[in-house]
Amino acid sequence: MLGLFIVPFNDAVAKALSTDLNIMEIIWSRFFGHFLFLVPLVYYLKGKHEFINKNTNQQIFRGLLIFGGTSFFFLSIKYIPLVNALCLYLIAPIIVVFFSSIILKEKISFLKIFCVTLGFAGTLLIIQPGLNGFDINSIYALLSGLCYAFYVMFTRKLNAVSDPFITLSFTAIPGAIIMTLLLPFYWEHVPSMNQVIAMISLGPIVIAAHFFIIKGYQYAEASSLAPIHYFEIASNVLISVIYFKDIPSILVSVGILCIISSGILINLKSLTTDK
Repeated sequence: MLGLFIVPFNDAVAKALSTDLNIMEIIWSRFFGHFLFLVPLVYYLKGKHEFINKNTNQQIFRGLLIFGGTSFFFLSIKYIPLVNALCLYLIAPIIVVFFSSIILKEKISFLKIFCVTLGFAGTLLIIQPGLNGFDINSIYALLSGLCYAFYVMFTRKLNAVSDPFITLSFTAIPGAIIMTLLLPFYWEHVPSMNQVIAMISLGPIVIAAHFFIIKGYQYAEASSLAPIHYFEIASNVLISVIYFKDIPSILVSVGILCIISSGILINLKSLTTDK
């Protein structure tokens, strides 16, 4: 929940920057900042033999998944409202619950399915999507959710055999390398000092967020944590209240309660023995 509380600040900064900067520049700053602030330090502390091991190929694939998920999400929020994109992105917990039984061999209970459904219902109450036509750019958000779902499942899988700081490092490495190699082809602007500060802030924000998320998946099943991902929409609403004075309506408040309830229910169940 702490990691998911931090993530929307990253999204909000990216959304603000996208009004003036090429979205590719923002994606590069997110991954390169993450790389620059973390990877050299972890490599130095852990050493080559621990950093590069038999799980490296899986770590790279996992890094490519979060690179795809982040890139698609940043593309979506350039064209559609942040909360709308997040609603579509949050198909991820549903995918996690159903595919975790295949990939991770986790038990899928009725309660897990109910909690995911409750959380998604709460999300719909918050977003209150209209029926005025489907924006083609929303597909980016759907693809982001698909990538993120498999990212968290591979996070859970690798946590059993890898150091969390190495896993956190490989969250950045593929995206940083790809975007830096492509940098000459898409860089268009000379950012202002405020924009530079905002771009630099993306790295530490995502390091903190993904560290807490990785630690969560180190100790709990992916299908159990899936409903908690809906907490991200609640923190988005909180940001809107604090920074934009957008007070939630009664329906939105009910939606937030649904989201929080889904997380509480699944955690209460985790404290008991499955029958």
